[in-house]
Amino acid sequence: MAAYIALKGYNVSLYAREKERVDMFENNLFEVKGIVNDTVEIEMISCDMKEVIEDAFLILVTTPAQYHCAVAKQMAPYLHNGQAVILNPGRTFGTYEFDNVLRSNGCDSEILLGEADTFVFTCRCDKPGHPHIYEMKHKVKISGHKKRHTIQLVQMMNELFHDIEPAESILHTGLSNIGVIFHPLPTLMNITRIEAKEVFRYYIDGISPLVANILEELDNERTETAKKAGINVLPVCEWLRERYGSKGNTLYECIQNTHAYSSVLAPFDIDTRYIYEDIQTGCVPISCLAKEVGVKTRIMDSVISWASIIYKKDFMETGRNNKKLDIRKILEDNL
Repeated sequence: MAAYIALKGYNVSLYAREKERVDMFENNLFEVKGIVNDTVEIEMISCDMKEVIEDAFLILVTTPAQYHCAVAKQMAPYLHNGQAVILNPGRTFGTYEFDNVLRSNGCDSEILLGEADTFVFTCRCDKPGHPHIYEMKHKVKISGHKKRHTIQLVQMMNELFHDIEPAESILHTGLSNIGVIFHPLPTLMNITRIEAKEVFRYYIDGISPLVANILEELDNERTETAKKAGINVLPVCEWLRERYGSKGNTLYECIQNTHAYSSVLAPFDIDTRYIYEDIQTGCVPISCLAKEVGVKTRIMDSVISWASIIYKKDFMETGRNNKKLDIRKILEDNL
């Protein structure tokens, strides 16, 4: 994202968490391939948060969502009035967690906080400084933490990308979190292949007709939760048609006909954000919301439990649960 924005002529600073990560980038040069093929220099790459964000007009948080708390804590002392911060994506209820951490760490600045419902690119990074952007998604939705900020945030993002649209609320971006459908369960159902370092196409080879059928049932739990919460979100097949122009009558057919997924490889390690991010910041808060509105999420709860057993970590306890977020208040705020 930093390289793409720099290629459009903007001054870009990039934050990396440790000095070792900063040193991985040679001469601040990025060689981009895919929808753009070019080389660009990033103005600054630093592990000093103050240095990176102090003059920033727009701050794009692109870490996996389980690190939003850490980023917010580091950012809190340096934000000032009028700056915009967008989580890319927020996953589910990301702005609420981010705002809570900012306030608990002494940040009282009036910022424009928002989140996207998905990352704008389908992309991978083969090695530091060599991003591969397979495709830019259509109709990416943005919601402000405060609804009055949504249009302004959308306008900012449309200057950089294209086809960015306003979402009605944080409920809409949070329950449009397709990562909870495509990431944890296929990873768990292919975990021995991943553990063996097998090279295979994650979507095309890893989501078989059987897996796709289960994913459609899982998606029914997500859309039913949204409906009971008073909103409508796109079912996964319609989401693929809207974002990628995919074609097909079933989820399996739609995935097989999604060009952006044609060469995306599976993770090479079982310790992947497809588990740690998408369960803690997607499956858990959606499961908690479902209980609030009276929807049974048998499959989603099974995914959380199954992953907790395999990874020896209580994901329901560590995720965005009712102890960390007031799910009922989030629901009331956004209706």
